[in-house]
Amino acid sequence: MLPIVLNAFPLKVPEWEFEVREIPYDKETLHSLRAAHGATHAFRRQGANILIFSRDGTFPISGKRQTITLKDNFGMFYSLVKDGLIRHFVELGRSPSNFNPIELVSTRSQDNLLASILGETYPFKICVKYSIDTRTIRGHPYLIIDCTTRRVIKENCQFFLNAGFGLVDRYVITEKSDGYRKFLGSVSSVKGNLLSVMQSDGHIIQVEANEVYLEANRTNFDDYIQYTHGTQKDIVIENIRRSVSTFNGGENKKNRIETLKNYIQKKFIALIDGTRIEIANPPNIQKHCLQMQKPVFVFNDNGEADWAEKGLTQNGPYTKRTFDRNDPSICVICAQHDKGRVEQFVRKLLKGISNSKYFRNGLEGKFTLGTSHVEVFTTITDDAHAYKETIEAAIQKKADNGGRWDLALVQVRQSFKKLKVTQSPYYIGKSLFFLHQIPVQDFTIELLAQADSSLGYSLNNMALACYAKMGGIPWLLKSSPTLSHELVIGIGSANIAQGRGTANQRIMGITTVFSGDGNYIVSNTSKAVIQKEYCNALTSVLDNTIEKIQKRMNWQKGDTIRLIFHAQVKKFNKEEIEAVRAVIEKYREYQIEYAFLKISEDHGLHIFDSATADAKKGRLAPPRGKMLNLSKHEMLIYLIGQRELRQDSDGHPRGLILDLHKASTFKDIKYLSAQVYNFASHSWRSYFPNPMPVTISYSDLIARNLGWLNQLPGWNDSIMIGKIGQSQWFL
Repeated sequence: MLPIVLNAFPLKVPEWEFEVREIPYDKETLHSLRAAHGATHAFRRQGANILIFSRDGTFPISGKRQTITLKDNFGMFYSLVKDGLIRHFVELGRSPSNFNPIELVSTRSQDNLLASILGETYPFKICVKYSIDTRTIRGHPYLIIDCTTRRVIKENCQFFLNAGFGLVDRYVITEKSDGYRKFLGSVSSVKGNLLSVMQSDGHIIQVEANEVYLEANRTNFDDYIQYTHGTQKDIVIENIRRSVSTFNGGENKKNRIETLKNYIQKKFIALIDGTRIEIANPPNIQKHCLQMQKPVFVFNDNGEADWAEKGLTQNGPYTKRTFDRNDPSICVICAQHDKGRVEQFVRKLLKGISNSKYFRNGLEGKFTLGTSHVEVFTTITDDAHAYKETIEAAIQKKADNGGRWDLALVQVRQSFKKLKVTQSPYYIGKSLFFLHQIPVQDFTIELLAQADSSLGYSLNNMALACYAKMGGIPWLLKSSPTLSHELVIGIGSANIAQGRGTANQRIMGITTVFSGDGNYIVSNTSKAVIQKEYCNALTSVLDNTIEKIQKRMNWQKGDTIRLIFHAQVKKFNKEEIEAVRAVIEKYREYQIEYAFLKISEDHGLHIFDSATADAKKGRLAPPRGKMLNLSKHEMLIYLIGQRELRQDSDGHPRGLILDLHKASTFKDIKYLSAQVYNFASHSWRSYFPNPMPVTISYSDLIARNLGWLNQLPGWNDSIMIGKIGQSQWFL
């Protein structure tokens, strides 16, 4: 068997003991001690105390004497390892940032990926970035090394002023003497070389242009390329994307990581007491890896397939016989000057593309909808007011005939994304149609430029979402029967803000999925709330869903009910866990067990699989469904694998780490991981596997959509109580 390795390198833990001093924790004390004595001592917060480690046995402050054995305290050992690495890099004149993980941005000219595309003098750079962290894997300490890229601006704002590039409304940052860059605010006006900057608290300060830097965000980056390259912008940005993605490919990533690992092995890099930091080569984890089986989907007449496309073609959608919107009435909203091309596009969506591999029959044929009745309404201009008038006219015309549109297709533009919500035809269109319980499918005018060969794939996914938005069920996910009734709660979120530095509103989305009749069904009790109301909403949704499903599924006294919570959070807090326990208390007639599963994609751990070393794309990428038990409560799993990558420049796929909270009473991490894997194939937004389970991706979509809609005057979430809220309106 060909070896499989992680970017994780075993650390050797010193045998001897450390003598430290312990003092009470205080933020200011810790900061001042590090500033004054950081060169000769290491300081670590440990709960309510500060531990002081010494290089020579002397201490800058008296405290309680303690003896620590590193073999019994990996957390302490990890802190000293990272402290030693930071000292080493600082002595070399480098400026590592952060601690969890340590980050190093390369300053070498050959490590600037933009140089070969835009030249070495271009003010933006895309630099190689290394991350170093520590982690316990299967009971042993490891050093984790990762390699990716970071956008950097090397010139201050004076450079951009001299170049004639507009700075108003752009975010700027200040640079400290140690190289640390801090967000300052948004430029409100420019007078000569003086910038007026509005800070997040609303105050305006004056700064010299040569004292601040543009923030290296995507907007500033893209806009400056537009400024310097005009009509060539899209070609330049695509070249940059390919360069970055190729750099992040498995082969290059592994080689870069190997180079830094070899450096650490060769150099004498020490802990605070002079003990050398030693790391070994990565072990072959082949025998510890698991491979998941493909999920099975259920279609019309209980037909089954492990490939959604095939099952849908052979059997038809799950609700083929019960769907109530056949021969649908569809209104199309588009710009007057784009009407002809939009009509061609809509016909392809409904009737199909004859030479397409998967979309010959269109929405009507694939989902057996009959013949659609379509009417096109045009806007005179591209502004929100014109869209509002046109949409209202379309709704009124149908109402005058005593009916309601089954679906609205709304043509928008990519540029609408930059508009404020109150000026966006995209959100205004959604809100007006939702108000009248009409599902909406948007599409950009830019999509019409695609050749039929690629357009077929886009329309295939679009048709799938349209059917689900109209209340249809394309397929269900087959569950392996257990002795327990299962309810899975997905908790997602979205940050809703009108701009950087303004008050963010964190919206929490909640999705419920339950197992009934051997299949997983997405419930219609999904909702979104602001963060401070989230715990109350979670208990309400949980309570209502249990009450509804216990009757529907005829739960009996003494039955085992399993509640599983999926969330992308730093950690589950006590309030969440107590809120769930409070609901459980109400259902004592059942045996209730629960699991809190944290789902994280931000961890820097990768699997490199030698079996794909010679593949045309995704070299060294593991297959979809590859899993590794990191501990009794942690699993690394790949929901996107080597075969799911579209091209050779797609980079190395990212796995998820699933972390089961210690308060959970159901502790089968393998079972929970398999469930997450299956849910990643259950999205009705696309036929392709999702990098997140629907419990999370749907919740994020709900949070984002309702969060932005709530910014519109007159919008009320109670609109979603009607039939529209029972469909997958948010796809």
